[in-house]
Amino acid sequence: MNFNGNSYDSYQGYGVSTYRSAGMSMAEYSRRIYGWMAVGLSITFILGFVIQGMLSPIFLMQFMPVYFGSVIIELIMVFVLGFFVYKLPSTVSLILFLVYSVCNGINIAPTLMLAGADKAIFAFAATALLFGAFSIYGLITKRDLTALRPILIIGLIVLLVFAVLGMFFHMGAMDLGISLLGIVIFVGFTAYDTQKIKKGYAYFSSDPEMLRKSSVNIALELYLDFINLFLYILRLFARNSR
Repeated sequence: MNFNGNSYDSYQGYGVSTYRSAGMSMAEYSRRIYGWMAVGLSITFILGFVIQGMLSPIFLMQFMPVYFGSVIIELIMVFVLGFFVYKLPSTVSLILFLVYSVCNGINIAPTLMLAGADKAIFAFAATALLFGAFSIYGLITKRDLTALRPILIIGLIVLLVFAVLGMFFHMGAMDLGISLLGIVIFVGFTAYDTQKIKKGYAYFSSDPEMLRKSSVNIALELYLDFINLFLYILRLFARNSR
């Protein structure tokens, strides 16, 4: 699930002169965001691949209580981070983000096992390429991507509806379309959330503590974009290999 804060989505007045007023430079702010995102992804995928290597179809049922426990903790973490990140100390927000990354590593392990390590590695590489391309676009484009938000939210709601329906009905005939829609939605979120780096820096440029808090928030959003994009690409790869 992707939570995207909008505390500075409508800010329009960012510019180079604004960037110079903070104790933290724009380059440092960006490195901080991508650094924490990379740490979170490393924790998630290393833990996920380690656990999937220990799982088997027989042991999978015994693993389910751990899985559902981590899902509950993950939902609590993402709710707290999504709605209270600017009210929490930056250190607390960062710890919660890292705990969330651990829980997500536990959660994706069964998916990695069922798909197979080879497909998971290819999906990770494809995700990195797509994410990198659209993240660069979000950084360099002069177009304001704020108008994409309502479209992306509607697409996310559609994906959630299909996810719920998939719990009760076989969606095989629509699986390709759902996977492609998921990929389109999350490359869109990647560009949109990346552009928030510039907006976030401009909006909080006079407050170093808020810059630290917003860096954790944007790192979480980009982390979620990567994870969701990976899962839909993996789903597409697994479907094509049947």
